[in-house]
Amino acid sequence: MPPRNMNWADIDDDYDLPTPEITEDPATGIKTIVEYRIDGGKKVKITRRIRSTIIKEKVKHAVAERKKWAKFGLEKGRKEGPDLSTTTVAENMNIKFSIGWSKNKKEETSDDKTMLDKLKDKKVTCRICKGDHFTTRCPYKESMPTEDASVCDPNPEPELSGGGGSRYIAPHMRAGSKRDAAGDSMYRRDRDDSTTLRVTNVSEDATDEDLKVLFGRYGPVTRAFVGKDHATGRGKGFAFINFADRDSATKACEKMDGFGYDNLILRVEFSKARE
Repeated sequence: MPPRNMNWADIDDDYDLPTPEITEDPATGIKTIVEYRIDGGKKVKITRRIRSTIIKEKVKHAVAERKKWAKFGLEKGRKEGPDLSTTTVAENMNIKFSIGWSKNKKEETSDDKTMLDKLKDKKVTCRICKGDHFTTRCPYKESMPTEDASVCDPNPEPELSGGGGSRYIAPHMRAGSKRDAAGDSMYRRDRDDSTTLRVTNVSEDATDEDLKVLFGRYGPVTRAFVGKDHATGRGKGFAFINFADRDSATKACEKMDGFGYDNLILRVEFSKARE
């Protein structure tokens, strides 16, 4: 043996260690490997015991016959079974088909085609701004009421009338109210939309007064309304302009449609009356 304080790098190449001993017990299937090495200037004996377990798996007759085929190409002449140096062995995936799965799939496809045929000639129309998009995706849904929305006061008061009725009437709809004047409310259902222009692609910084002055060149404007975000206070890209007469509104629509304002091209059209 080499001296105790000798470094392993100083050991002479001629110093031979015993060859590893491999024994196997057929009864238990345990393989014992005994080998030696130098660790810290000392000869160390290492014993390892490995148990080998054979797992038999039943496969179909066709699969078993296919495994016995003679290999060809680069694998020609090698033993049966996959060679781990050239083949990746993965877990077997079993596919189970249910009864009638093909029929159910065809029925689902048929139903989808029928629904598409029904919607083929349909046109999507927003209930808020009458645009060609879904109502839930309307950019003006927070600032414009829907068709079924009603204007009411958050603090309702009972109607004071001699008839004794208890039906609630919003303050702005009551007789003698200042807001009962025509054109004062943008959301009244009985307003005259024939003189109202709808303007889109409006700058976020535009104000009611700016548009009133801009469109006032073509006739008297009774009101200009710019839709704004309640949280930020900035414009939402659309506005409504009310004129005193139809001729002024028509002239403004022709002149201002496609007009450049604040680096944007305005889109002007007549507002569509709600049904």
